[in-house]
Amino acid sequence: MDSPTTTGVIEERLGAIMVDGQRCEVWVRSETDDGGTWHNALLFRRGARAAHHDAFVTGVEWHVPPGVALQRARELNEQEKVALFQRALRPRQPLL
Repeated sequence: MDSPTTTGVIEERLGAIMVDGQRCEVWVRSETDDGGTWHNALLFRRGARAAHHDAFVTGVEWHVPPGVALQRARELNEQEKVALFQRALRPRQPLL
């Protein structure tokens, strides 16, 4: 497990998927809010891009601590990971 950053975000490497012939690294992000609830998301970084702003992000349904989130993500099959990647690419409504 990676150590928490100064922002309290923990990212764990899940592995990689191939999308449209391009390698895409997949990470699990876990972050806790002020109430102690964990929030998890999958990050997809194409090619050699490693900066956080270059990641496509999508939330997942579970709210579990790091390690547990990584294990749940490992249970996803390739098609589910690709579907989550495609969901991360979709435009989002602006926050009001």
